[in-house]
Amino acid sequence: MAKQLKMENVDRISGLHDSILIHILSFLSSKQVIRTSILSTRWRYLFALLPNLHFDFEGDLWRRGYTSYRHIDIYSYGCLVDKMLITHNMTNIDKLRLKCRTMIDPDRFHAWISAAVHRGVKHLDLNISPGKFTTRPAVLLTCRTLVTLKLCMEFDFVLDVPKGAHFPNLKTIYLEEVNFSNDDSVKSLLSGCTSLEDLVIEKFLMSNISNFNISHHLLKRLTLLYTYQSDYGWITIDAPNLVYLEYDDELVAGYSLQNLQSLVKADIDISNSLEVDGSTFFRGICNVRSLILSDTSLELLLSCEPLPVFANLVKLKIHCSNDLRPYYDQWEKGLETLLSSLPELEKLEFNQEALISLPEKVPSCLLSKLKSIKISGFADERDCIGKAKYFLKNGRALEKLTIRTALRCSEERKSKISKVLSASPRESKHLCIFIF
Repeated sequence: MAKQLKMENVDRISGLHDSILIHILSFLSSKQVIRTSILSTRWRYLFALLPNLHFDFEGDLWRRGYTSYRHIDIYSYGCLVDKMLITHNMTNIDKLRLKCRTMIDPDRFHAWISAAVHRGVKHLDLNISPGKFTTRPAVLLTCRTLVTLKLCMEFDFVLDVPKGAHFPNLKTIYLEEVNFSNDDSVKSLLSGCTSLEDLVIEKFLMSNISNFNISHHLLKRLTLLYTYQSDYGWITIDAPNLVYLEYDDELVAGYSLQNLQSLVKADIDISNSLEVDGSTFFRGICNVRSLILSDTSLELLLSCEPLPVFANLVKLKIHCSNDLRPYYDQWEKGLETLLSSLPELEKLEFNQEALISLPEKVPSCLLSKLKSIKISGFADERDCIGKAKYFLKNGRALEKLTIRTALRCSEERKSKISKVLSASPRESKHLCIFIF
């Protein structure tokens, strides 16, 4: 019995290898990790070996029950960060996430970033107020180990990147509400990232920039979301290895899209409040194989003269915004016009209202290439039925027709649609019809 009691008192966990204990600690909050240092001498400095650190001032204080943040609370949390980042800098940091919108002394904040850089941080995620960061964060510009950099700031933060900045390992950049001081600052950042593959820029002002020039020979994925004050600015994209482009914005004054022959997929949502011609933009992406367009983007594309030919496009999806549906009847032409410019199209998805009329001449893609069609917003009315019948009659390669009915379409009406379409003449012998 004594031997059994002795075995039960053995601390088996503390006898585990450091790597296993560090893995266990990775599931705890920062505060809980620090508390383990008082368990025994074995645990005293284990927290300093954690490769991934996540500090969320507001979130952690809120989870501790604080509805407002006293100075002493913020100071106490700051001391915790000091202890984990600075006091015991025994190992490299793989990832540091720091969310801090509270009143932290800028010098203290810079000390944290400096410690992370000194410890070879690879993935840095900062969600902070700009008062804690100077416009030229020199401490970051000396970091050669960064692989991922994410900055979420506020609109009054301006990033000034000097010539000579060098990030040899940086592959991913995500900037939200980060503005550039001038054209040269953009150029310095991109030229200094010799390994850059993924760039996301969201919610930024173009008031300081005349030409937002994104030129990079290795860039593979580019996302541009919501620029502001872009009435007179240009956007230049020169990326021979770009495979994915997402662009969600109003048209800017002008575009120069070059060397996008590798583009595979594009997701485009453009509104045209400036009434600028979009021909240059769409001609620049006409080599794409998969394309998602919003309603307004489709309308803008259809206004181009001449209409660009998407010779390699295999998949097209027209994304419908519910609040725009009443304006379809104001369009002079719809999707039927674009189909003649898509000779290789195999998969098509659209809301039935985007097809304003039936093409007088059957598009070549429908006669030989189109395999899958999905029509949304469908009802048991003559116009909708007529559109579906057109595809059945002319779709020689069609294998799948999916009908997604309007929200208030009853089961009885769905059954009626199914019976009508099942009895309709069809060109393809291998066609399946699905109605939801």
